[in-house]
Amino acid sequence: MDLTPYFIFQNTIRFMAMDDVEFFIDKAKRFFETALYNYKREEYDIALFNIEQACQLLVKAKLLEVSGEFPKTHNLIFLLRELGKYHKKKEIERFLKENITGLSRLVDIYITSRYMVREFYKEDVDLAINLFKKLEKSLR
Repeated sequence: MDLTPYFIFQNTIRFMAMDDVEFFIDKAKRFFETALYNYKREEYDIALFNIEQACQLLVKAKLLEVSGEFPKTHNLIFLLRELGKYHKKKEIERFLKENITGLSRLVDIYITSRYMVREFYKEDVDLAINLFKKLEKSLR
């Protein structure tokens, strides 16, 4: 399957087929499975990075499904706000309000787990796993 974007316009990536949505959902699930593997090995920084990636891909898949595009950003909160413009606005707003602290932590984790010396803990991963499951459920 060719996932080459057919159109990039003002930091937005557009794709052509619904197959692309399934590709992103499958990839999100694989990132989450990898996170669980790393969690069991007590590699919490890698587990958190993978959970953040899984969350991003779930939201991007839903954006792609409902709008045909997604913004070229890694900011999970921004992506969810964009999704709220096209899909379940009130539910997305409620999800953001109820989970803003955890979402903000995941946004920070995208950078800190890759580029900074910082220790993460089992409890951090437990919270992120729970947030991923809530996000997955809310996007159905």
